[in-house]
Amino acid sequence: MSTTNRQRLAWLGAAVLLVLHHDFWRERGVELWFGWLPEELAWRLAWMLLTFGYLVWFCAVVWVEDEAA
Repeated sequence: MSTTNRQRLAWLGAAVLLVLHHDFWRERGVELWFGWLPEELAWRLAWMLLTFGYLVWFCAVVWVEDEAA
C-alpha cells in the first residue's frame, strides 16, 4: 500500500471514530447486556477497543520513520 493510500485510510479511520464517538443517532437504552453490563457502557467499551486497534495500526503502519533519513 502506498503512503498516500495509508494516509487517506488513516484520515478516514479518524473520521469514522469521531462520528462513532458523537453517537447522536443512538437512543440511550437502559437494558443490560449479558445480564450485568449496561448498554451505554458496552457501547463505550466497544468504541475504546476499536480506537485502541486503530492506534496500534496507525503507529505500526502509518506513523513510520523515514527510511531515507
